[in-house]
Amino acid sequence: MNIHKNARLTPRGRVLLVHCMLGGLRPEEAAQASGVSVRAAYKWLQRFRAEGVAGLNDRSSRPKICPHALLATLQAQVIEQRRSRQTYRQISQQCGIGQSTIAR
Repeated sequence: MNIHKNARLTPRGRVLLVHCMLGGLRPEEAAQASGVSVRAAYKWLQRFRAEGVAGLNDRSSRPKICPHALLATLQAQVIEQRRSRQTYRQISQQCGIGQSTIAR
């Protein structure tokens, strides 16, 4: 598992934090003992209640969607035009897309 270098808690530490809070320790005390904020402690408790132990694992920070992404049909059209050896400028003028986007 690849642990973030600045992470205060590993998934195992999060499990211990949550079990301390469920075991009767006040969230403020459990957070202080774990070295995290009270807000973070409540966040891990909420994720545990919603998803169980799996909710305490690390999550990707990659966005789920990109609002600026090309449509799949337009992307396929650009790829086809690139395979026919057209220049970035030609494709840009035909499709109405910037040259830097086509270069990507």
